[in-house]
Amino acid sequence: FPSHDTDADIAGSSSLLHEIELALIYATVFAKLSLPVEIHINNRKILQALAEKCGGASHMMNITIAIDKLDKIGMDKVKQELGERGLNEEQIAIVEKYISIEGDNQTSIQQLSTLLGDIDCAKEGIGEMIEILQAVNRTMPSANIYVCPSLARGLNYYTGTIFEVKALGVEMGSIGGGGRYDDLTGLFGVKGIAGVGISFGVDRIYDV
Repeated sequence: FPSHDTDADIAGSSSLLHEIELALIYATVFAKLSLPVEIHINNRKILQALAEKCGGASHMMNITIAIDKLDKIGMDKVKQELGERGLNEEQIAIVEKYISIEGDNQTSIQQLSTLLGDIDCAKEGIGEMIEILQAVNRTMPSANIYVCPSLARGLNYYTGTIFEVKALGVEMGSIGGGGRYDDLTGLFGVKGIAGVGISFGVDRIYDV
């Protein structure tokens, strides 16, 4: 693979069963590698709701690009970048409250619902996350899968669930990631094909 990644993708269905299957693939592969990881999950519909809360969908890319850098540059620099990208102090405060959400899955979901639950796309995204989490934990209780509101993945083609995998005890970026991209094939002239996929960063996994 020229990119030193290996992928698993499913095309032609919008069923959440595929997100559940892909999360379980991650958990199974890393268990077989005896490599302790956390699988982080978020949903672009929740990020879309955050943009709406901050004044409109036009802020979506500015917010996700800035949030995506949180691990690298820290909260203060993210707030500075949001200001440079045209958000006012009140809007920046909403984003800060959002990315400060932490705790176990139930606590994070409750806080997301409190902050964004009055927006329809947030309700939809939170509902999808709950369904995935419940199914994964029921099927494979050892899977370390967690809600991560600050997970943004700055690629604009994601439309629903997004994933990222972090190795525990190692200072390194993600070793896997992906998500749902229901509109991606339209970029290549083939419309109406839903898709979802994950990748494994082989070089990083080898380094870990």
